Amino acid sequence: MAKKKWVSDIMGGQILISSGIMQQMGFVLYIFLLVILYISLNFTIENRLVAERHNQREIKNLKAHYTGIKARLLYQSKRIEIEKKLLEYNSQLKSPANPPSIIELD
Repeated sequence: MAKKKWVSDIMGGQILISSGIMQQMGFVLYIFLLVILYISLNFTIENRLVAERHNQREIKNLKAHYTGIKARLLYQSKRIEIEKKLLEYNSQLKSPANPPSIIELD
């Protein structure tokens, strides 16, 4: 019979009143709020880490893209490549016959 009373006390909510949990309700609410705060902080930190990883991948891709464009532009700015382009577009510009010289003032 004691077992049935114990089960009915738990199911009926009488265990809360008789065991003194109601007296500790402030502390229980405080612990509950701390758990909610802990979960929300972990969720926020995880989202920031995901965003940081995404940004690092994007920076890596942009750096590779920049390096490729820079190499292509350096290749196109060589004198021989410029002369080829000028001939391709039938330009009147020609390469100088004499190399440039340095003028020194005394």
